[in-house]
Amino acid sequence: MRPTTPHRIGVVALPGVYAYELGIASRFFGAAEVDGRAAYDVVTCSLDGRPVPTSADFSVAVGADRSVLDEVDTIVVPPWDTALDGVDPIGLAARTSQRVVSYCTGAFTVAASGRLDGRAATTHWRKAEQFRMAFPQVDFRPDALFVDEGDVLTAAGASAAIDLTLHIIAKDLGAAVAADVSRATLAPPHRGGGQSQFVARPVVAEGPGTTADVRAWLLGRLDQPVSLDEVAAAFGLSVRTLTRRFRDETGLTLGNWLVQARVERAKELLETSDAVVDLVAERAGFGTAAALRKHFRDRVGLSPQQYRARFSLRAS
Repeated sequence: MRPTTPHRIGVVALPGVYAYELGIASRFFGAAEVDGRAAYDVVTCSLDGRPVPTSADFSVAVGADRSVLDEVDTIVVPPWDTALDGVDPIGLAARTSQRVVSYCTGAFTVAASGRLDGRAATTHWRKAEQFRMAFPQVDFRPDALFVDEGDVLTAAGASAAIDLTLHIIAKDLGAAVAADVSRATLAPPHRGGGQSQFVARPVVAEGPGTTADVRAWLLGRLDQPVSLDEVAAAFGLSVRTLTRRFRDETGLTLGNWLVQARVERAKELLETSDAVVDLVAERAGFGTAAALRKHFRDRVGLSPQQYRARFSLRAS
């Protein structure tokens, strides 16, 4: 079922907040719509409601103090100047009924609250060793772009916060809504959380001399079995050259990219059609329902049937 009232999100601007990450929640959650209505209501607060200095050369005025957090469903913690001190000025330890999201070194603040004890998390790779030493009780994932623990989600630095935000929108509202937000904000489709922080991934290269034509060719044949040899031959490339170019441009092997593209196609079919799972598997290129279920659960965390029950547009 689709939400009938906006999900409320509180973004906490702590002293020395990083301006880039501070604006991500408002920009991306604020762009999500269902049936022409805003799906999220985003409010930014400081601890006392007063303007807050940022890490840049300006301050920001906010619309509320921390009391507004009593009314929200999700709390977002961007990075701030002294986050690495490992304190919890927000009082997250007592807010166990609300979802908590951290961007970059905001994970230090969340970990200080105890909300990450015994659970997986990530933060910016430059602060990995410091985080590991400060919070040995956390299952730290230094390579991950983001980690989803259900009610607590953590992202690595800068653009990974966008990946996590799009992931949350897809989780809450479905892949189609997240894709609409991606298009509206001119952001590339979000990367999966399991991708490494350390591989540079700019916007995927397009145009002559790139693998853009290969990717388009593959998208047009998702329902057909293809091999590396077949793809390379179709474009007059050696397998070695194709593999190197594809990974350099997308950050993924061709096989992993193809599986992800097929999962996205399966999501679309599950959201917009009544096709049985066997047919979805065939149309998405997985061949069998068993293969679809395995890859779908690995990447989405739900079975195809659970995903359809949650996100089907035909049931809304």
